[in-house]
Amino acid sequence: GIGDTFKYLIAYYIIMGKKILDEVLEVLEKPTYTEVLLCIVSGKNYATAIAKFLNKKQPTITEQLSLLEKLQVIKFKTRRKAKEYEVNWDVLLTIFYDIIEEVLDARSDFLPKKEINRIKKLGIKNIVPPKLIKIFLKEYFLTFVDLGGKRKGFDEIIFSFFSALNNLEKKYMKRLSKIFRVDEDALYSLANLMEFEISGIEQVALETYLDLMGKG
Repeated sequence: GIGDTFKYLIAYYIIMGKKILDEVLEVLEKPTYTEVLLCIVSGKNYATAIAKFLNKKQPTITEQLSLLEKLQVIKFKTRRKAKEYEVNWDVLLTIFYDIIEEVLDARSDFLPKKEINRIKKLGIKNIVPPKLIKIFLKEYFLTFVDLGGKRKGFDEIIFSFFSALNNLEKKYMKRLSKIFRVDEDALYSLANLMEFEISGIEQVALETYLDLMGKG
């Protein structure tokens, strides 16, 4: 019947949407594509400017922009002297929040039930608002360009973001919470959970081994 057809279509679009997001994340795991994307985030939004900034050949950048546009991570903004792009924040934020949701589901036993319930009640988008993510990505890229360091894919940047939050001095976390009007305790809980994915397993492995070796 019509109801079954509608349910099938909904399921189909959910599956296809997930498939597309997986494809996007697979591309953004490569630092070269993430750096092009972050150039656009920071305001360098056409091929020549990006190529010059990243010290890359323009045909390479044009090819990367084409793939990012095809995956709908960026979209055409306007054409002046050159084709200009802007970030498709709907897609990028969906990826950001999906990764958090996956960790939250997989590691829900890591936090006390009270904290998990608090996070779910407030909602991830209220704990980590889009404005905070947008500002962080821009500031991260500009700081990375100045200081250098390990080149990272988008997923790695997400986890590093939460690790940085979890290690912020109390005064900075209070300031951040006030600026973005977020729940400080919930943000700390979520940051702690996300940071566990970076080094928690390794820490448990070491502690387990040392426990087996006994005191000494």
